[in-house]
Amino acid sequence: MKNHIEAVLFDFDGVLVDSEPIHFAAWQEALAPFGVALPVDPYYTRFIGLEDRAAIRMLAAEQVPPREFDELWPAFQVKKHIFNERFEKAPQVVDKTRDVIAELSAAGYRLGVVTSSSVQEVDPILVRNGIRQYMQTCVFAEDVARKKPHPEPYLTAKHRLGVERALVLEDSHAGMESAQASGCEVIRVTEVGEVAGLLRARLGLGV
Repeated sequence: MKNHIEAVLFDFDGVLVDSEPIHFAAWQEALAPFGVALPVDPYYTRFIGLEDRAAIRMLAAEQVPPREFDELWPAFQVKKHIFNERFEKAPQVVDKTRDVIAELSAAGYRLGVVTSSSVQEVDPILVRNGIRQYMQTCVFAEDVARKKPHPEPYLTAKHRLGVERALVLEDSHAGMESAQASGCEVIRVTEVGEVAGLLRARLGLGV
């Protein structure tokens, strides 16, 4: 394995699927009845990669006047329902990503997903796209006490897989900080269609 990389760990939103626009629209719709507007900024600059409680806490504190966390937290359940309903109709994992995941598994790499999203949001999508079978571990929001940018999510994945050297694909600053603090090598992903090419270039896989 190139440079002794033992495992490849994938963030979910913005790496395996182009779900951030759907998350954003779902948050906007869920928060509107609470009298809260969510602009593109801060969502795309500060929300992405944050665990949902931390995002709500930040949003509540920035309201004028500030709002209580418990007042806005019920919007999260509404947001999850909207997201799941809309994502059923949305584009899923791109074929090239699915192919390279199968190739990595056959080559002996340990694979996993590390996300700040909930198991209810993510696991059905992994199964539906036929890639859950290749993942030796999945670390969801519910699996850790401290979310990204804390290193615990990626440390948990490495511990479960029994590896020291892992390559991580991330799209957010919080996710990259989490992965780097856990001792992983990180590749920044700017759009989901480039994942396969980035992996093939880094690991010396055929085109």
